[in-house]
Amino acid sequence: MAQIVWDPVALDHLAGIAQYIAKDSPVAANRLIQRIFKRLERLEMFPHAGGYIAEDSRQIYREIVQGNYRVIYRVSGDDVLIVAVYHAARLLDQSLTP
Repeated sequence: MAQIVWDPVALDHLAGIAQYIAKDSPVAANRLIQRIFKRLERLEMFPHAGGYIAEDSRQIYREIVQGNYRVIYRVSGDDVLIVAVYHAARLLDQSLTP
């Protein structure tokens, strides 16, 4: 069983998303965060469940999509490393995929 490990930058992304949504609806922000965490629980049993991201020709990074958000991660041994959370309309930070 894999362990989910959050990069601090990814947690900052998630907090920023929650704060932005909470300006209009704290309930919706809380619901989105809960759905993202629930969706990611599946990675504990199936770490390779997400598809590779198109921006990464090396096929290291994968994504899980929840609503309008992409959760970017990579598998390293028994760990699933969450590295970023982006709105799907946003371009991926290219420093993630050198």
